[in-house]
Amino acid sequence: MPKIVDYEARRNEIAVKAVSIFVRDGFHEANLSKIADLCGFGRTTIYKYFKNKDEIFIYTIEDVFSRLDRMTAAVVEDREASPSAKLETLLGLLVRKAVEEKDRMILILDILLHPERKDPSSSVDAGAKVRALRAALERLIQDGIAAGELKQVNAEAMAFTLFSLVEAATVHNSIYGNFSLEETLGAAKALLEGLRK
Repeated sequence: MPKIVDYEARRNEIAVKAVSIFVRDGFHEANLSKIADLCGFGRTTIYKYFKNKDEIFIYTIEDVFSRLDRMTAAVVEDREASPSAKLETLLGLLVRKAVEEKDRMILILDILLHPERKDPSSSVDAGAKVRALRAALERLIQDGIAAGELKQVNAEAMAFTLFSLVEAATVHNSIYGNFSLEETLGAAKALLEGLRK
């Protein structure tokens, strides 16, 4: 009896492994042979799931932003939580993603730092997606101020500052590797405590 392979699960497996090649070698030096070797099968097997490395790269970025979008929407649309609780939850989730998916986040930072490398066939505008994440933080800050939970601050500047913590967590974890998620989450919580009235 032939082995049944879950098509989407296999695509995700290939993409997850390809990320480490993209981060290690850079997009232009990465190739399907390196990705196939890491996956433990031949290049022809990859062609069953992706046309080329560009498609793997695009799949990876689209997947990251799709999950971030769903996560952000779930927090922002939560009718039970207060604005300041939503802000704390969203910031915590973003920091956690920065750590748990550091290689994918590094790819996003690389795209943001080198917009000239953007693949025109990609449907994802990484800059717009990151601005939308910051806008969600800004909206929660504004809602918290309006609800009397947070101090009067420049919501846009504070959202930028909070998001910078997420970016710094990604870079620090990638460069130094001695990153403590719990300590960073604690620092984020302390920063948010300073915002509360």
